[in-house]
Amino acid sequence: MVNRSLKRDWVLTEDCFNRLLEALDPDRHRAAEQYEHLRRSLMRYFDWRGSIYYERDADETIDRVARKLCEGRLVDELYSYALGVARNVALESLRLQQKEQASVDVSPTVSSNPKEDEDFDLRFDCFESCLAQLPTDKRDLILAYYEGDKRSRIANRQKLADEAGMPIGRLRIQAHRIREKLEKCIEQCFSSKIGVDAG
Repeated sequence: MVNRSLKRDWVLTEDCFNRLLEALDPDRHRAAEQYEHLRRSLMRYFDWRGSIYYERDADETIDRVARKLCEGRLVDELYSYALGVARNVALESLRLQQKEQASVDVSPTVSSNPKEDEDFDLRFDCFESCLAQLPTDKRDLILAYYEGDKRSRIANRQKLADEAGMPIGRLRIQAHRIREKLEKCIEQCFSSKIGVDAG
């Protein structure tokens, strides 16, 4: 399979990268940490969306955000804004991957259930919306809590607890409460969208 690139006519400059870091945090060291956290979060997002080029898509999203900042766009909540940009990149990337797959497939594949695809898109829209509504500290915690595979999560969670200065049990309770709130928000949002669509 040929890895075609997303269409782009702009290259990230040092000045624009510095503006991105400043938007993440005035402190250079913390900004670098926030940058890595944002990139990992975006990679998980694209991986969840089914992109086989999730690293490339994450970098493309960050480049587009940096470009907008360089062009003077005022962004109040960078993570929420980046999620919106990521959604557009995901759609472009999916179309690109479908073209690549079509070019190597000998016979057409059976399409998935359109209703299931629609429900997934609606739920993911709700996930994005509800995640953006969480306070920054809670959103960062829940994303970090589920970061990595099953083997690495234990160490990651212990590190999170140590950094927060709390027992691992209390961290689990906090993460559980945030997840419950997030899931409730998603279900309410999804039910609302289904009701609107049905009407």
